[in-house]
Amino acid sequence: MLAGLVKVVLGVDTHSQTHTAAALDACTSRVLARATATADPDSHAQLVALAEPHSRLRAWR
Repeated sequence: MLAGLVKVVLGVDTHSQTHTAAALDACTSRVLARATATADPDSHAQLVALAEPHSRLRAWR
């Protein structure tokens, strides 16, 4: 189980027009942050910025 390895799990739901990312507490599944960005290179930074505060212990899924 991830809760024993990391504190935050980052999930991304990809579509042709938008990508939605969420940061979840690995123990409680509580949503810590969520962002939706257009599916283009210029908006990639928005999703990376969502992950940055959780960069110490994270797993992408």
